[in-house]
Amino acid sequence: MWHEAERPGGQTLHARRSFIAGSAASLLAAGCARLPAPRSSIADFRPGLVPIRFARDRLMKVTVCLRPFRPAGPRLEAERIGEKTIVHNYGHGGSGWSLSWGCAAEAAALALATGGRDIAVIGAGVIGLTTALRLVETGAQVTIYAAEFPAETRSARATGVWSPSSRIALADAVDAGFVERWERWARASHAVHQQMVGMAGDPVEYLPQYNLAGGEEPQARASHSFLHLDRRLRGLTPPWRQLEGATNPFPGRNVRSGPTIVFSVTEYADRLMRLFLLRGGRMVRRDFAGREQILALGEKTICNCMGFGAKAIWQDAALVPVRGQINWLLPQAEAHYALYYDAVQVVSRADGIVVQYLGPNEDWGYANAEETPNPAETELALGRMQKIFS
Repeated sequence: MWHEAERPGGQTLHARRSFIAGSAASLLAAGCARLPAPRSSIADFRPGLVPIRFARDRLMKVTVCLRPFRPAGPRLEAERIGEKTIVHNYGHGGSGWSLSWGCAAEAAALALATGGRDIAVIGAGVIGLTTALRLVETGAQVTIYAAEFPAETRSARATGVWSPSSRIALADAVDAGFVERWERWARASHAVHQQMVGMAGDPVEYLPQYNLAGGEEPQARASHSFLHLDRRLRGLTPPWRQLEGATNPFPGRNVRSGPTIVFSVTEYADRLMRLFLLRGGRMVRRDFAGREQILALGEKTICNCMGFGAKAIWQDAALVPVRGQINWLLPQAEAHYALYYDAVQVVSRADGIVVQYLGPNEDWGYANAEETPNPAETELALGRMQKIFS
């Protein structure tokens, strides 16, 4: 997720909030009289920008993800427990997909430094998959143990946008070298993501994004000092610009637009899993009641990539859940772009249209472990988006 004070292209606004536009579909039935053109409607929008349909009857599911946040940032280090070496790689907040490859490379190096070639990876979310894939590419014998396989994990419920510093840490809790380390992770991950642009299935692609100013959501200062680092990556993605005149698909609205990196999470996770298996990796479905069961595995080197699950299993009291609810509309391939308006974010992906209320600031969802969907939040998000095309 993006941060409260940052968005792609170095623009400032409440975190990771973006997008949308429209273009009218004319509705003339055979033999009907010609309809008068409306004064101001989606018919005025730039040709080719098809309206997203935010009708309640297009809602196909609602999911909740608990993002694993640590005030000091992700835990990426090796720990010796008896004869076992545990390489911890978890706690990426809303930046797991974005930082996965850079962190995977560092975790794999720590695991291989033990000299062992038979390695266990706990967890099949994006952090576990990328770590396992980096290891198996070196010729190591790697087994992923997980209670949930990729499509079932919390990673599968992610918004799917490039957001490398989204709730990554608190400014007053990180150590002196964290910012430089984060930048290495982000730049390394970005380089891998670029290699996937244009691949079959579009696991990674650039979407045009539209940020519309205005709305009714009162903006309040967050009580937590979330670390905002995206400005250190300026130049990695093309710049944004203010849309004026005929270039603005939303007449009468203040709009900024630019390309944003989007992950087709369903296709991306499936590709990672297939690559891992094709290169000799193994996946075993196994639930662990405690770390003693993990330490009882035959492998002497174990990569802990459990995300929020590490809080209970590894007794990490610093790990905080950050709740995020996504409302999924039916896919609409002809309306392929992203939008932000009035604290609601929309991303039109091949596997569904993500509609997410982001709250008044980054405190939204903080320390909230409730995974049951909230119907009122769904109605709020859809209702605000409907106003754009009404």
